[in-house]
Amino acid sequence: MRSTIIVSLLASIATALPTTPVEAINAARRIAARAPEEAKAVLKSVTSSGTGCAGNSGSFLIQDDATIGFDALTVDSASGAVASRCLITIDLRLDSKWKYTINTRSAVRGYVDGVSATFSGLYTVNGQKSEIKADIKPVTSGDGTYLKTFTQAGVSSALGGGVATVDVNLALVRETNKVGFVAVDTIDIGFSYSK
Repeated sequence: MRSTIIVSLLASIATALPTTPVEAINAARRIAARAPEEAKAVLKSVTSSGTGCAGNSGSFLIQDDATIGFDALTVDSASGAVASRCLITIDLRLDSKWKYTINTRSAVRGYVDGVSATFSGLYTVNGQKSEIKADIKPVTSGDGTYLKTFTQAGVSSALGGGVATVDVNLALVRETNKVGFVAVDTIDIGFSYSK
């Protein structure tokens, strides 16, 4: 089994970078390129939508580790932006003897200032679902950064691969007289290929 980190949401870095749907496709192609040669990986499509990455314009970064970043996965009590969502769909086809597994491990990083939020990531492949959830609370010391890590069984495609969706949601917890914001900077998602 060969592991790959496929998705990192890099809100703080991504906002300064140009974004096009072509970048999203190229980043996803790097995921396919990391498959063992005999898996014959072919990326059919990749799309994103939602307030956290509207209309395939999420800042997908092309780096050696196939990082995919988004530019607006934040909630802010002052602006009224109380929820943010990003839905990523990847159609990855493999040789009929191979499958892929997604979400065996995850790491969520970001920044919190003055308010709380709930985070969830729902991964769906071949009708199976794997979910991560976290409560993000204000940090009382340091620079306001947080890290949440998860390990789980993940979900696998059918033999031959197929469509995977990653549905990421961030929602502000409404608290009277509290002002601030929460941002998701990165989400690293474990991804592997096997027979």
